[in-house]
Amino acid sequence: MDESERELQQLVDALPQYENQIRYWESQLEAISNVRNDVYQAQETIEGMLDSKPGMELLVPVGHSTSLFTKVDDLDRVLVGIGSRVFLETSRTDSLDRLSKRLEGLNEAGRTYSESLEKSKQDYNAVRELSLIHISEPTRQEA
Repeated sequence: MDESERELQQLVDALPQYENQIRYWESQLEAISNVRNDVYQAQETIEGMLDSKPGMELLVPVGHSTSLFTKVDDLDRVLVGIGSRVFLETSRTDSLDRLSKRLEGLNEAGRTYSESLEKSKQDYNAVRELSLIHISEPTRQEA
């Protein structure tokens, strides 16, 4: 195997690695999008409750497409997850601030991941182009 064939083989071997990187960044962006949607939903719900009075009836999801009707006596007690299954009791306005900060972090991560995805796509295309050039070289040399 001469040098040109080895280079071609290395380029061809690298393509699946770039494809895996692209799939990874796409899955990370999808995960961020899902979390972002959850944050938006929480913000909308809490914002809708800002002017509510105690005794308001709520529909509370309990899992597996099941919800309970309940009345809330203290609307200003909100539990916010802070990580590792640890929750912090806070007010509605404070929870909105925390959600906004979380959203900022998600947006920043989304930008970073999008840049990494674009870089992986560019690298993939560059390696693919190089491999196509290497494949066509023997044809030019024979002519």
